[in-house]
Amino acid sequence: MYLYIFVLAAAIAVVGIIGVFRSTVDNMLTEPEKIPQYMSSFFTKVALVEFLPIVMVVLGFTFSPGEPLEMADAYVPIAIIAVLIVFNMFYIFSQRSPAGNVEQDVKQRLQMLIFLTIALANSIPFIAIVFILLTVL
Repeated sequence: MYLYIFVLAAAIAVVGIIGVFRSTVDNMLTEPEKIPQYMSSFFTKVALVEFLPIVMVVLGFTFSPGEPLEMADAYVPIAIIAVLIVFNMFYIFSQRSPAGNVEQDVKQRLQMLIFLTIALANSIPFIAIVFILLTVL
């Protein structure tokens, strides 16, 4: 069923952005003096990770059948995407307190990165839910 293209797009976005986030946090904690370079690298990697999910969402909506589906067909895909969103939030917020002694400046930048990552990682899943609802209604 074509609704699962949206689920796959959301999963790729969430897992990919979490991976980029994790590597950026590790780099920030090991070499805090290079944080600006890591932040710019983070945004570049996120853009590369989000390219495929965006294309998948657009293609899924483009090639959807003309007649709307039953709302019952959308329950499972929306539930899977909701689980991805909850997992994403839980994992990212679990990184709030890094191990060891970390300078206040690094903590503030890490906090900023956490909130940016939440917004970026949840954007594709929310877009996927909207597109699923558009194809169903």
